[in-house]
Amino acid sequence: MGDDDKTVQPLDLEVDKPSLSHLGWQIDEVEARLVTVSFSEWEHHQEIELSGTVRFLAQDWSDRFSGADYAPALLLAVGRTGSPVPPQYKRLVMETVMTVSGRPWRLAEKSSTWECESPLTPEEITLRITAVDVEEIDSDFDLAPVKHTALPVEVIDASTRTGAVRLTVTTSSAHLLHDPYDTRLRVHLAGSAVFGTPAELLAAHLAVHDWREQDSTYEDQCPFDVSLPGLIVAILDERGSVMRETEISLYGGIPVGEAGQLPARGPRWMADVCDDLPYAAPPPARVVVRIVDADDL
Repeated sequence: MGDDDKTVQPLDLEVDKPSLSHLGWQIDEVEARLVTVSFSEWEHHQEIELSGTVRFLAQDWSDRFSGADYAPALLLAVGRTGSPVPPQYKRLVMETVMTVSGRPWRLAEKSSTWECESPLTPEEITLRITAVDVEEIDSDFDLAPVKHTALPVEVIDASTRTGAVRLTVTTSSAHLLHDPYDTRLRVHLAGSAVFGTPAELLAAHLAVHDWREQDSTYEDQCPFDVSLPGLIVAILDERGSVMRETEISLYGGIPVGEAGQLPARGPRWMADVCDDLPYAAPPPARVVVRIVDADDL
């Protein structure tokens, strides 16, 4: 941005301390600003700037549901106040444990620039720093457009090992996002996972690895993990025909330690599907999400 007529305003920033503490993240200091450059009374360009220092404490990452090489991704949620459209999510840090541990980590991020006739005020923007155990998102530092169309979403649990590991979906939404020059479809899903007893997890582990002795005990198999179910997101037109189908692997699992030791809590997960719609294609009418076993993807 230039400096023709530039104003900088502070933005409120919420920090999801409980989620961060479970995953080893600590905020030292972070601030956000709304930068507006006005070229005329009717033309304004705006963007969000974020800066600060965070710290990853590996010893506080007590329950691990993903590969231990990478620290859990630190996320920034960017939304419009009062909008039914879920916030966009931007990965602020995605580094290995070795890289990010033991020293302050500096943040310096800028959002995409948007153009408007009437500039937004700080009160019209929401910002939140959070983290989840596993995620598969479209990482963009964007503000969703004002114009949108909601689509119905149906969630079907087609997984077969629900006694061992079951995904719960607490948030599901689909919106057509109408920019001045194109339309995108965004499907947002989030929830947690519930797991069963050590015996149920052992049975699920042996079912996947059917070459193993089926009468194996914990002493034979521990430690092991049971993969989280995945997702298949189908976009349908008015006739019920599938326009596009996307598979989402969550790349996480429930670890079972020595003697059947289990985590103290269930993992939280998040997933996004973002698609640019072909110009000549019929508009989507609804979305169907199927929860499936990880080995079915």
